[in-house]
Amino acid sequence: MKMKLLLLAALIASLAGGCKSKTGVLEPGAKTLAPVNDTMTYFSLSQGGGMARFSGFAYQIEETKDGKVHFLFDEGYPNEKEFTIDDHSVFDSLQNIVLKHKMYYYTGHYQPEFDILDGQSWSLYVKYASRKTISAGGYMAGPDGYWVAFREIIRCLDRWKELPVATNDVVSFIYEYGPDRYTLERKDDHVEMTIDNELSGKHEVLEREFELLDDLRVLFNVSRLKMNNVRTGELKPEQTPWMYEITYSNGDHYHYESYDSNFRCGYTEALQSFIDNCMKDKEERNRYFYY
Repeated sequence: MKMKLLLLAALIASLAGGCKSKTGVLEPGAKTLAPVNDTMTYFSLSQGGGMARFSGFAYQIEETKDGKVHFLFDEGYPNEKEFTIDDHSVFDSLQNIVLKHKMYYYTGHYQPEFDILDGQSWSLYVKYASRKTISAGGYMAGPDGYWVAFREIIRCLDRWKELPVATNDVVSFIYEYGPDRYTLERKDDHVEMTIDNELSGKHEVLEREFELLDDLRVLFNVSRLKMNNVRTGELKPEQTPWMYEITYSNGDHYHYESYDSNFRCGYTEALQSFIDNCMKDKEERNRYFYY
């Protein structure tokens, strides 16, 4: 209900007086042909902004290299749902909406004539096998009838959002900060947490509940921690190295290495807060620290 109210407020504001949209313009003489006989291979639509931190949504559907269809739904960022299926019919349904509303004419950036604070923005990107693309975005404005088209897309995707697919659970996690190393590993009926320090020789093993790995999955969604990278160059004495590795039940694996200089960056603060929470007894934990 809250999401619907936010979307309705955005629509009303965009239609308010003095909000005529400014848009990118096609080159003189250029023609935008409807992709009637083209095959859609990628579709993304997102909307966000406003006062609430986790308002909005992001939908992404992509044909994979092995010919399957990968879905990623973010609705209020912690509630991410990601899965892959063999059914390509979603592209046919989305294509019908694109043609019906002539969305292939969407281009450039749309914005109101007057500035609006704490408004909502949107972004649309579509790719076809012919390499034709549709790319547009806006802030509290858009082409005629754009929100009618978006509502139809949202209703269309409800069918796939409700598919009973398994959650992409975390199965293992390693976090290092300086000499400290923390390992979380999913077992049959619990999570095993290992704490090591290479300088002091400390080695401690704790038994924890599965809910911690779900908290970790949400933390990675909220903080956008899914990265693969390696630090370069030599470390200076004032810099502290840190690293994480995370593996999911579908085989996805992320590894990131970096270092802090003078102060901890937001990533290490988020991860250290999670680790501190893990070491508390169940009754003392704050399950919403990542907000």
